[in-house]
Parts: sequence; structure tokens; C-alpha cells
Amino acid sequence: MGTPENPRLGAGELYPRAVEWLVAEELLPVFSALLVVGPRGCGKSTSMSRFADSTLDLSRPGARLAAREDPDGALAATDGTLLVDEWQEAPEILGAIKRSVDADRLNRPGRFIVTGSVRAAQQATTWPGTGRLIRVRMHGLTRAEMERNERYNPIDDLFELEQMQFGQSEWTRNDYLEAMLGGRFPVAVELSGRNRRRWYSAYVDQLVDRDALQVSNRSPQGGKLRAVLGSCAARTGRELNKQATAKDAGVDFKTADLHLAMLEDLSVISRVPAWHTKRLKRLNRSPKVYLTDSGMAAHILNVDAASLGRDPNMVGQMFETFAATELLAHIETAKKETQMFHLRDRDGKEVDIVLESQGKVVGIEVKSSSVVSRDDARGILWLRDRLGDDFAGGVILSSASVPFQVDDRVWALPLSSLWRSPISK
Repeated sequence: MGTPENPRLGAGELYPRAVEWLVAEELLPVFSALLVVGPRGCGKSTSMSRFADSTLDLSRPGARLAAREDPDGALAATDGTLLVDEWQEAPEILGAIKRSVDADRLNRPGRFIVTGSVRAAQQATTWPGTGRLIRVRMHGLTRAEMERNERYNPIDDLFELEQMQFGQSEWTRNDYLEAMLGGRFPVAVELSGRNRRRWYSAYVDQLVDRDALQVSNRSPQGGKLRAVLGSCAARTGRELNKQATAKDAGVDFKTADLHLAMLEDLSVISRVPAWHTKRLKRLNRSPKVYLTDSGMAAHILNVDAASLGRDPNMVGQMFETFAATELLAHIETAKKETQMFHLRDRDGKEVDIVLESQGKVVGIEVKSSSVVSRDDARGILWLRDRLGDDFAGGVILSSASVPFQVDDRVWALPLSSLWRSPISK
């Protein structure tokens, strides 16, 4: 990839994943059934197969037919931990899992791991997993995982900034740009140049021509879905404006809304809600939209590191997208339940990313520049002054290499601090 922190894998070697230790140490010993969701190709099946005694792969015609005709029998023929892969190919299997969990008088943990799409959002009235299937969200690779530092979670440290000491970074602005283009899919990060572009082209084709059919009760039109995805790529890191998206894609508002929901169910876009509190007035309520993979965004926009670096607006959006999706991937394994928001008021004051956990708030600004000043923290300082003791800290993440304190509880840190463990003071 060009960055020294991302050595290529050896033959047969797999990246360690943070979700794996969460599943192994906290979830499988307690719960009977897990539902692991995330974008196609992020590594769900590969990671979860490590914990399975047997696998029911419903992408295979024989297994799919058996599961559709006799789902209870398909489960009864197995013992130990069963991985049910691509459940959406035979949705009947979920009802059988529900019945099996309900009938298990011993309430045995670790019986089922289910992977596949998030079509449940489209089938809320018939979803049988409520109270039985514990949902686990898996994202593409984090940079910490690429560096074999999968136990590190930057969210935990962002709420303890005063106790942390961050080191100087050797990453350059161009290193970050190259990392953004590499994306987060385990296959894509190992490719480069034309081969990476070929892979992303095939991925998008699969997404719009086949996968979308599995997450909607309606028949999506591939051309329209592709156009909406293109609008989301161009607007990644900005507030979602459905009217503008519809205009970009050449579709009506209702069609744009439907296709946005499909893309969210497929986990290729994420809507980050606006933060609000009774203590601050005149706050906007529109969510932000991010493509969950910066490499896909770059592919759709047909940009390389050089052209991206020359576009000040798009490079800013991509830096923020890269940081936001890195943090989104860590929310699942943070020590304390954490939610992500953005903040903007009607007077133009804004904070790119807001993390909230147990009443404490962290404000984050993301800059592509290698020069950071106090003026870059004005939104964070405004938020700090209004929240008082509930403000845990603020950071400006940028391509600068040297960390420094900007003001009380506000720091400027290299973007690589999101995957490099600090030293406790």
C-alpha cells in the first residue's frame, strides 16, 4: 500500500479482528444466538468460522433447498456451534433458530452464529429474532487491525485524554491519502492500481445487480441505485439532503429515499444522526451520510491520491469519512456504550464528530492540513464552554505529525492516533 504501517499479508495469513475477541470472550459464553451483520466482503464469514464446529452455507444450492423445505431438520442435524452463513438466501432458517432457542431447556450459550444482510430492517413485522438473536455489527478493517493492534480502541482513550500521552507520527499527508484509496475490505487492501479498480467495479456491480434484491420487498432498478450511490460518494461527510440526492441521481424523492434505505441495509452507507441537547438551541437535525469504505468512494469518484489532494473540498470530506468510519468500527468493542453524532447549529457552528457515553461528550474536528491552529478548534471550544464538566475532551485530527495541547481539554493529534496506542501518564 505504500505506508510502512500496512505490511502485506503472507499466504494464508488473516488479519486479526476486534469483533473476534468480543464474540469469543463476551458473547458466545453468554448468548445462544448471534447475528453478525456488515457489508459483503468485510470478513464476517471468515472470522465467525473460527468459532464454528460446523457451517450451514446457504449460498450453496443443496443447503439452501434443504433449509427452505425443512429448516428445523437442517438445524437438528448439527451439534456444537453452528455457523449459518448467508441466511437471507433461506429466511425460513431464522424461524427455525428461534424455535430451537426457545425449546432448549438448558439454554445453552454459543449454539448459533448467523451471518448475512440486514434485511430485518425491511421486515420488522415478521422478524423472528427479537430477544433471541444478539446483533453484532462488523465493519471493514480498521487501521489498528491492519497493524495487528486489534485490541486497541481509540474511543476508550478519547474519553481519557488528560491521562494519555500521544507520540509523534511518521505518517505523511500522502500516506493518509493512499490509505484512504486502499479502503477497508480485506481483499481490496491487498490490491493496488488497476486490480483494485477491477475489484471495486465487480463489487459495485454485485451490489446493485444482486445484493439489493435481497434487502427490499420491491424490485430496485440497478441504474437508479448506482446513481444514488454515486451521489452519496460525492456527498460523503456532508449532511444528508434527500432532495439534492434525488436531483443528483435523476430520480424522484421517494425513489431516492427507498434506495438510500437499501444502501444502508447493505452497510455501504451510514447515516450519523445530529446531536441534540436541551442545553443548546437552534441545532440542525439532519444526519450526515458517509460511505463506509473510503476506497469505494474514491473508486466511484474516479480519483487517485494526486487528484484527490488537489481538490480541497473533496479531500476534506474524505479525511472526515476516513476518521468517522474508523471510529464507527470501534463503537462495537468500546468498553462503554458509545454513540456517534455530528453537531451543527443554524448559526453555522459545527463539530464534525461528537461521541457521547454515559453523559460525557467528546468533540472531534478532522482536517486534511498538516498545519493546525487554535482557530480550527473554535467549534470544539464553543461546545466545551457550554457543556462544562460534561465535556470530556476535544481533538483536532489532522495530517500534522506533532501532537500538542490547544487549550484546556482540547488537543491537536495526528490522525494516526486513532490506531496508535498512547502512553498513559
